[in-house]
Amino acid sequence: MFLLLAGGILGLIVYYYAYPFWSAVGLRSALTDSLMLEIYRSGTFSSQASVKFVCLFFATVSVIVRSGSSKDSGWVKVLAPLLSGLVLFFASELLGSGWGFVFATLAGFSLYLVGAILLGRKFRSFDAHLPDYWDTFPQCGEKIENEYSVNIPMTYQYDGKLHQGYINCVSPQRGCMVIGTPGSGKTASIYAAFIKQMMRKGYSMFIYDFKYPSLTTRVLNELLDNYGCYPVKPKMYIVNFDDPLHSHRFNPIHPRYLTDPVDATEIAEVILKNANREQAKGDDFFSLSARCYVDLLIWFLKIYEGGIYCTFPHLIELMGQDYREVFNVMKNFDELEVKRNTFADAIKDQAFEQLQGQIASARVPLNRFASKTLYWTLSGDDFSLDINNPEQPKIICVGNNPRRQSVYGTTLAMLMSQLFKVINVPGRQHSAVLIDELPTIYLKGLDNLINTARENKVAVVIGAQDKSQLVKDYDQKESDVIFNTVGNVFAGAVKGDTAEGLSKSFGKVEREMRSYQEGASNDHITYSYQLRDVLPPDRIEALSQGSFCGYVADTFAQKVHPKIFCGEIKAEQPPVHREAVPKIVNLSEKEMEEEVEKNYRKIRVDIANLLFKEQNNAG
Repeated sequence: MFLLLAGGILGLIVYYYAYPFWSAVGLRSALTDSLMLEIYRSGTFSSQASVKFVCLFFATVSVIVRSGSSKDSGWVKVLAPLLSGLVLFFASELLGSGWGFVFATLAGFSLYLVGAILLGRKFRSFDAHLPDYWDTFPQCGEKIENEYSVNIPMTYQYDGKLHQGYINCVSPQRGCMVIGTPGSGKTASIYAAFIKQMMRKGYSMFIYDFKYPSLTTRVLNELLDNYGCYPVKPKMYIVNFDDPLHSHRFNPIHPRYLTDPVDATEIAEVILKNANREQAKGDDFFSLSARCYVDLLIWFLKIYEGGIYCTFPHLIELMGQDYREVFNVMKNFDELEVKRNTFADAIKDQAFEQLQGQIASARVPLNRFASKTLYWTLSGDDFSLDINNPEQPKIICVGNNPRRQSVYGTTLAMLMSQLFKVINVPGRQHSAVLIDELPTIYLKGLDNLINTARENKVAVVIGAQDKSQLVKDYDQKESDVIFNTVGNVFAGAVKGDTAEGLSKSFGKVEREMRSYQEGASNDHITYSYQLRDVLPPDRIEALSQGSFCGYVADTFAQKVHPKIFCGEIKAEQPPVHREAVPKIVNLSEKEMEEEVEKNYRKIRVDIANLLFKEQNNAG
């Protein structure tokens, strides 16, 4: 339409301003004379330059807006016809009103039109490119802070430009999940930020450090930097199974944690499911029998003489004794009747082979815990687990070792299961539980802690490399519950189903889609709008180290919009203090070895004396 209008104006220009020439060659009539007279009287063509400008304007709009191609032209090729056409088109006025004017005007217009088409194609070529691969979407640029929040600065790309924004985790109590393949930057970008900011806001903390001492060292130094942020100075406790000189001692089955027989049953389940990870996927007769036997022994140690022998090492030693002697002792305790009845029929019928198989199902996976160093660490009681006690806040770091995770993970799972029950009570100060590499341990009640701890100001931050790890070590339903319960997700580069699931959770948005049809004279571009993923799976899989996507939860008082994010998080700077994990036991290495050996012998003697004493009493 615009091109036709420009062509019509061009025809009038050529005919009106060269009218004497057309009259001389006989191209005139009464109608054209009348038309030229009316144009003259109207004054519309009084300025030749103005009319020519209008003509070029419509021609330019036509070719730049409606024509184009994915082909790019060099600037010389574009500007040569464009500028020469302009000069010739406007300079034709100087050639009078003869054939020179007509030729120069038409030639100038044609050259300009060619240059405009090439210019349109060049701009169309730039415009035709899809948005930059790393372009995202508008994100939250405001820092929304409260007394519990964690606000992580980031850089994101939108509309081809870099912008500064914030990941505003205003409600960490609604649970946080950190996932990403090894090396994606989870520790340096996310965990470090949580540790630093939570300490500045006075959180008491429990940290599971799978790759000890990386997180523990950071926690120690951040605490030294931020002691002044706590109204009551917290004490820090460290558990290191590899080096007792640098470890506090704790008892995961201390009698104070066993207030009901059900507590012993839950601890037995945690022990067996961590000692034999296959049991986490299902139970059979022998695995259930093993659990019942451990349950029985734990409750026996709890009620025996006020629980003086109720430690995990004493449990291991008692389990290694002749089961007939153990059952002979236990029959004297009425409190054990219900738990003992599980094995009553086998004992009555003298089905000793069956009974031996049942008990062996407990002994075999727990034999690996017969370690002198473990016995020393697990038979003491240097601290309690009430980390969020306002009067005695604590920072507890427990370390694991990837080479011994099946052994250490079981004891840590017992500790954490007790921790969940102790801290998830009202009236305490705000606290945080940070669990790095969650799939390395089986935690009973984790989903319940995430669901209910929000009201008790407990923030749970759990990490994994991929959702498939949870499915492998938990089961599908439980892993789905854990993954879907958390309100805040921080995802680095992840693969496969995890990336697809995250992409779906971010939703879809209408995007402009373009298709091209190239012709001989011009090209056609078709625009349409289609629903596309906000963050496609391939984008999530290709995130660089330190780049994270995800979503956050908000509160009634503080709304966060938009909740989803995708950008680069700068790694946290190391704390000012650079202290190593301190020596906790003031002994030499040789003295420590003697102490460990002495403790080991004592535990074995304790169990031997217990059985001897009770058998004599029964006799």
